Amino acid sequence: MREFVLLALKAKTSPDFDLGNLPNEGRLDLVCRTISNSLWISNDLRRDTIIHVAMNGPKKPPKIISFYGEYLKNIEPDEKTIAKYIKFALKKGLFLNLNEEVEVSPGIKISKKAFETLIKEKSKTSKLIYLNPKGEDIRKFEFEKDSVFIFGDFKGLPKKTEKLLLRLNVKKINLGPKKLFSSHCPIIVHNELDRRT
Repeated sequence: MREFVLLALKAKTSPDFDLGNLPNEGRLDLVCRTISNSLWISNDLRRDTIIHVAMNGPKKPPKIISFYGEYLKNIEPDEKTIAKYIKFALKKGLFLNLNEEVEVSPGIKISKKAFETLIKEKSKTSKLIYLNPKGEDIRKFEFEKDSVFIFGDFKGLPKKTEKLLLRLNVKKINLGPKKLFSSHCPIIVHNELDRRT
């Protein structure tokens, strides 16, 4: 299983965001592109992949929206369609208590949970990998069967979060010599793992 965890520090967590202006809604355009690039391939979905987006923007943080490739149905990979499902999930998750989770449609869940809590949970069952320019070259890295790839949006990860990853002994890998958009990262990771299978 491949899992991605994107920390979107400014992404709106209330469902009143404007579908026609995603860049100004905490860069929800970036969030939607990253989800699309994590799960969709030509004429199919990556059934072995999950992406969790930890959203920390206004007005109802923290929220985590998770898309499970194995169970998604009838969703197109364009930004606006994905944003509509995020809006629907945020409506369904308005009154969740801390650490509660609900499935809002096949393959999509929302929880009121902190990014740090999710990372600690994942560290018990999977190998955590932090996508970072100072890490080991991805082409030299030995992956384990179940890996969770952690990365930030245009703001990156806060220092205190990086310290948590250090305490959890998370490995760092870099994806190449150029600085990439967050939405590019899942494609590079998938391509590398696809070549090894």
